[in-house]
Amino acid sequence: MDETQDDIMYCAKHSKTPTNVRCGRCDTPVCPRCLVFAPVGVRCRDCGKPTKLPQYQVSLPLLLRALAASLAVGAAGGVALFFAWAYLGGFFYLIAAAGVGYVVSEATSFAAQRKRGPALGSVAAFGTVAGHAPLIFLLGGAIPVFILLGAVIAAFIAFVRLRQL
Repeated sequence: MDETQDDIMYCAKHSKTPTNVRCGRCDTPVCPRCLVFAPVGVRCRDCGKPTKLPQYQVSLPLLLRALAASLAVGAAGGVALFFAWAYLGGFFYLIAAAGVGYVVSEATSFAAQRKRGPALGSVAAFGTVAGHAPLIFLLGGAIPVFILLGAVIAAFIAFVRLRQL
């Protein structure tokens, strides 16, 4: 069959690029520069955009609620860390700080309806670091190296637990 000038399709985005491929969803002609390979075939860029999983979609009210929970649990953890520092010593303080990081991440996740993501990880890490403020206040402003190390460990654990699956 002879192909005439009218039978040639052109890409919807690049009007001078001929193509024989169409989007599997909206039937738009796409050229090799525009196509996206999806599990169900070729898509245009509009139809082939990956959607965020609902687990990672955190609205502003949930984020604020998670921040409040993170700060509250972090402050309570800071007071508990003071007693761990005063009565158990440096090594056990570090273990307690890791536990506080875990508890703050769980409280943050619970307040945000068990959602996850980098924003919630950052909120949880901020809550653990801010939770060390009562500890530093109770110690009279002096910041021993173990306290800084404990804050870093707690923030790291809180962030990593919530940033992804």
